[in-house]
Amino acid sequence: MVVVAAGSFFSRMLGMLRDVVTAGSLGMSIGGTMDAFVIAFRLPDVARRFFGDGSLGISFIPIFSKVWMRDKQKASALLTAMLCRFLVYLTLFVLAGEILCWIGIRFFHPESKVFLTASLLSLLLPYLILICMAAICSAALQTQGKFSVSALVPPILNIAWITGILVIVPLYSSIQGITQGAATLATLTPDIKCYILTLCILIAGVLQLLIHYPFLKANGFRFNFHFAEVQPEIRQIFRRFFPQVFGLMTVQVNLLVASAAAWLFSGEGVHWFGWGTYPLRPGAAAAIYYSERLFEFPQGLIGLAIATAIYPLMARHAAKKNYKPLGEDLTLGLRLAFVFSIPAGAALMLMSEKLAHLLFQRGAFNACDTLRTADMIFWFGTGVWAFCTLPIIIRAFYILGDNRTPFWAAAGSVLLNFALALPLMYRMQEQGFAAAVSMTAALQTVLLLLQFAVRYKLLQLKVLAAGILRSSAATFCMALSVMIVMKSLPGNSSFDDILHIALGGIVGGAVFLFVLRFLGGREIGIILRGRLKQQ
Repeated sequence: MVVVAAGSFFSRMLGMLRDVVTAGSLGMSIGGTMDAFVIAFRLPDVARRFFGDGSLGISFIPIFSKVWMRDKQKASALLTAMLCRFLVYLTLFVLAGEILCWIGIRFFHPESKVFLTASLLSLLLPYLILICMAAICSAALQTQGKFSVSALVPPILNIAWITGILVIVPLYSSIQGITQGAATLATLTPDIKCYILTLCILIAGVLQLLIHYPFLKANGFRFNFHFAEVQPEIRQIFRRFFPQVFGLMTVQVNLLVASAAAWLFSGEGVHWFGWGTYPLRPGAAAAIYYSERLFEFPQGLIGLAIATAIYPLMARHAAKKNYKPLGEDLTLGLRLAFVFSIPAGAALMLMSEKLAHLLFQRGAFNACDTLRTADMIFWFGTGVWAFCTLPIIIRAFYILGDNRTPFWAAAGSVLLNFALALPLMYRMQEQGFAAAVSMTAALQTVLLLLQFAVRYKLLQLKVLAAGILRSSAATFCMALSVMIVMKSLPGNSSFDDILHIALGGIVGGAVFLFVLRFLGGREIGIILRGRLKQQ
């Protein structure tokens, strides 16, 4: 568990660094280039999240683990069958996507955003196959207690990405300068930089897949094409997988819809189907990308971490039909998520401009881009508590065998997000997309909590409500102290940003912890002791 947590934290830090260097190199709104790259990368990235980030483990790992314990040859056949099936399905999907990309390249002007997006997407679509196959291999290794490889896979992409921006792009510029007879580096257009970056991502995908094979082989895996004997397990995995993953991926699906809409409705001085000018400026999809990277920090370190920790505990209770301890573990997990996600969201809202300025404003990323990103961070911050609690409550439904309720809640959330996004877009620009995603996640969370409480009567609602009230009161005091600190410290340089964030974080965190403990909150002690049982 320590290896996974360390690998996750290291990967997220590298991910933040990669976005910092990307912002400096590509900016946000220059010609809509970053918008095109975001859309091209979004589809394989969402597929990675569908299969990775623990989503595949809910349906695949329990079944594969049972087969592996009984018969390793049959387990090899099951893994081989999974890899072959997904290879066929994903290849067909990629071929269909490549045809659409060809249409975009063939029938749109080379300077249009459709042409650039289609060109980048045609290069990145094969990465979808590579990363999904790698996720299946990672899940198989996790059943054998080999978590280190899974922890190493995400940083490979970030390292290749950073290398592309900091090494390959300058090297290519130098070569171009030499061939042109110039004494200095050639100036590469943002489009060329994006093409170089896509090639680095493809190389990373190959490495992410190949790194698994030596470890699988060392643990007894051999390709076994006797698929007939594992057909029941395959059907069971697929029957569970898609409804469960869709429920867990609601936020990512909503972000995909928001990014696509932001790309479609953005432009400069161009008429949209003859109805008028584009309602959004270039950079709208990029603003979603840059800002979401910040709310993913608390989502990963709070929501996913707690969900990962309590899932096996609740599963064991459910297997033994010990429903009271299951309810206690679930209540504790939700309580911890609420207590820490509420101040995390408030901190993002309070420090949104400072964070955007410190992390992104350099090179091609200008002051206007900073303000737009900060506004998006603010609205995403309003939904952090929901983003962190959704993975926990959804897994509770799955443990009790209820796949339908989270599925329909997710479907309703996607439809509601689409219905809210367009009206809010015209009123709030791209900020409307962040507001819509946050509002739908909040409503989905509340409805699922109420549904679970009424149907199963396992939640200790008084304990949960008390934790929420204590955290809200402590967060209010924290917010006042942070605003006082930030008001009393003038300046707008990077050093000033660090000072604001560091002092604001230290003072605000101390105030929050003091007030929380004064009001009787014991959640910090639970985390420090590492005890996942009801206190």
